[in-house]
Amino acid sequence: MTDHTLITELTELLETDASGASYLLKEFTGSMSRELLLHGRFGVKGLGLFTVAYTAPQKKRGEEGWFYAPPVQSIVWRARCGKDDTLHLVLNGMHLEAGEAERVSWALGRVFSRAGKKRLDLHLAGFGVFGSVGKGYGFTADEGIISILNSDYEGLKGMPSSSAGPSAIPKIVAASVFVLAFLAMVAFFFFPVGSSVPALKPELPALSRSVLVDSMDRAVPAPAPPAAVDPVLLDAGEFTVILATYTSEMKARLEVRRLDSVGIQTALWPAYSNGVKYWRIRIGRFVDRSGARAAIRALGDNAVSVPYIQEVTRQVLTNGKKSM
Repeated sequence: MTDHTLITELTELLETDASGASYLLKEFTGSMSRELLLHGRFGVKGLGLFTVAYTAPQKKRGEEGWFYAPPVQSIVWRARCGKDDTLHLVLNGMHLEAGEAERVSWALGRVFSRAGKKRLDLHLAGFGVFGSVGKGYGFTADEGIISILNSDYEGLKGMPSSSAGPSAIPKIVAASVFVLAFLAMVAFFFFPVGSSVPALKPELPALSRSVLVDSMDRAVPAPAPPAAVDPVLLDAGEFTVILATYTSEMKARLEVRRLDSVGIQTALWPAYSNGVKYWRIRIGRFVDRSGARAAIRALGDNAVSVPYIQEVTRQVLTNGKKSM
């Protein structure tokens, strides 16, 4: 399954456009990479189980003698994932509400499962490549994520070993036993059974009662309360510019990202109408209509199709969303 085919299927399943599906796939791939780097393990339906494996320094023999190879971290892949963490990755990495997150998780699981069953090529940029390996289906991790996993060991070289190899171990053990026996004989000679070594009791300076009382009664200054944060986003009588309105949170967030990418800083404003929740994309906070009109003119003709001015009839707070 090429990237183009994958994007096409996601577009149909989620009823979005190609740019939106491409953005969702990119965000989910980034969420997988973060989860692996932070927690070292997760599973995705259709893709499999991914685990970070640590290989400790190993003693090897080369042309110049014995040496220790530096540690290595790698990604172990299994086709069967067991527990499916797709929804967890979407919620934590893509910041969608539960309903939209479930739809996206379902769509991703469907296209990934189809690719695995048919053993189709699948490339997740920055994470790895899935495809046919011999008579089976395999995964090859991206060099970038492998490099990040081993960044702590970057530049380490093999350390030479002073021992001559495995044959030196019995000699070391025998020498250790001899030293322990010698120390036991010395202890028996100088400290016969029944004798005791006098314990040393250090003299500590006594604290006067006045010092203790003074330290206990001394008042500890209370921390200053945090400065109050103005919770008002929009106040009654002000004006704002509405750029677009969506009934889908996912589509609204995609449009916010698109506008941000062209330099238009917007805010997503959830609202309710007749029991239906929808999302408005707004820009600016103006004291009169002339300021809002100037903001629309500054947007140009290519930013959005039909922006309009909305007068605020109720105060809007950060901790409570109210309709205008």
